[in-house]
Amino acid sequence: MLLISLVGSFLLLECVVKSQFQPGCSFSSGQCIYNVKLGHAQVCDAAGGGDLASTHSSSGGCSCDDIRKVGNDVTSLRTSVSDLQQAVNTLYKELNISKSELTQTQDLLHAEQQHATELLATLNSKETMLNHTKDELTNVLLTAKTELDNLRQQLINASKQLSVCQGNAGIPITKPTVYSGYSTFYCGFETYQGSMCNFQAETGPDTSPSMKLIWSRENGRVSTRTGPNMDHTYETSSGHYMAIDAKYISQHNSRNIVHTFRLVSPAFEPAQHYCIRFWYNMHGTDVKPLKVYAKVNGGLGNPVKIIQAANSVDWKLGEVEIDSEHTGNRFQVVFEGSTDAYYRYVYHGGSSRDSVNEDGNVAIDDVYIYNTSCKDVPICPPNSHTHVNADNTTSCYTFNSTPMSWYDAINECKKESYGGHLASVTDQYEQAYLVRLIQSDIGLMTAGQNGFYISGNDETSENHFVWTNGGSPSSVTYKNWYPGQPNNVGSNQDCLLMQYPDAGYQWGDVECTEKHPFICESRY
Repeated sequence: MLLISLVGSFLLLECVVKSQFQPGCSFSSGQCIYNVKLGHAQVCDAAGGGDLASTHSSSGGCSCDDIRKVGNDVTSLRTSVSDLQQAVNTLYKELNISKSELTQTQDLLHAEQQHATELLATLNSKETMLNHTKDELTNVLLTAKTELDNLRQQLINASKQLSVCQGNAGIPITKPTVYSGYSTFYCGFETYQGSMCNFQAETGPDTSPSMKLIWSRENGRVSTRTGPNMDHTYETSSGHYMAIDAKYISQHNSRNIVHTFRLVSPAFEPAQHYCIRFWYNMHGTDVKPLKVYAKVNGGLGNPVKIIQAANSVDWKLGEVEIDSEHTGNRFQVVFEGSTDAYYRYVYHGGSSRDSVNEDGNVAIDDVYIYNTSCKDVPICPPNSHTHVNADNTTSCYTFNSTPMSWYDAINECKKESYGGHLASVTDQYEQAYLVRLIQSDIGLMTAGQNGFYISGNDETSENHFVWTNGGSPSSVTYKNWYPGQPNNVGSNQDCLLMQYPDAGYQWGDVECTEKHPFICESRY
């Protein structure tokens, strides 16, 4: 619209310029009246043709209305030009401001990019240093492990030599473990303890000395009708326990009399109190009572404990406390079992022999003797971590950083507590609790790079893992195996390991002779 207005205005101006100016003046009524005649151009309309005079005035030329219109258009044009100039000035000013802001933003972006580049360079430098530190730590740990293994082997060799010397000299080997001012004698009747822990088997006065010393070291299940299914220490076919073999008596005794057999401990030094704890099994219809004595100056006196037959396949805990009347002098602990098994001949067209009362096996395992009262021996070892389980039982955990085989680890856990064993992990909350304890201790994290032993084992039945810490194996129901585990590499991986630190210590199976740190648990 502005362009059209401009074109129209210039055409009207052209009309005025091209008109003929013929001034004149006459005095009429005493006034000078100017007569102006505007000529006309031959072509002055907007279309470039036609006669302006004939268009706007019958007398020819441009009329005064045309001139006024031109003036108005000029004024409007000036106003439009002024507005346009002002708009251009405003736009130019805003453009300069935006350009300045853009320049500032570009400068700020450049500074941030430079800072990011510096940070990245610093990060790369720190990462390089960290990698070097990790490599150095790995080398240090490997060196330390080698040194510890060497020292451990030297200690084992020295201990073996000491045991041989003590044995040759006839010195009892009790190997006490000291906790909170009292010492603990422990025997699980395993090979590393010299099998019998210096216990001696004897026959009672009513039994012929020529009779086999019937307290014998057994393993596994010797009968479906009497005795335990397995030992109490390992709860596997590899473990051992002491038992009276009633069947042997029935095959060598033809008289219907009771035969007694005794298992006598090494001597213990005087103390105000002694606490004796042991696990026993009295499964069988012909089982006789188990008696416990304190033998002082060669005499037994009356039993300090008599346990009646329960005919249960489960291992049960026995406990007896003796005071200074028995412990004021050196004394020995005596376990006495008995059986009236015998054989008889029955003729059926010839001779044959039947056994009678042969289901009378009595067994004991994991014997503890403390030189203090029973109330002063807690089930939880000192400095243990406690956790309440989903079944409202309470577990006490201790972590052992010294690598051992699975079997030796169990022995160490047994020494800590009469209810101790390698830990079992029965749900995800218990797993998470143990992992948090490990990850909160740099020493445990370092020690556990190759995993921690817990009590799972499938030695008895391949790929059927059981927990072995309750006196009777229980199936593993909660499982946290690492992908691809258990895989029984070499057909000889029977023991469960919390093996993979980077995966929340998920489980794997390994050979039981491998040495690893381990976690002990006592549950009550």
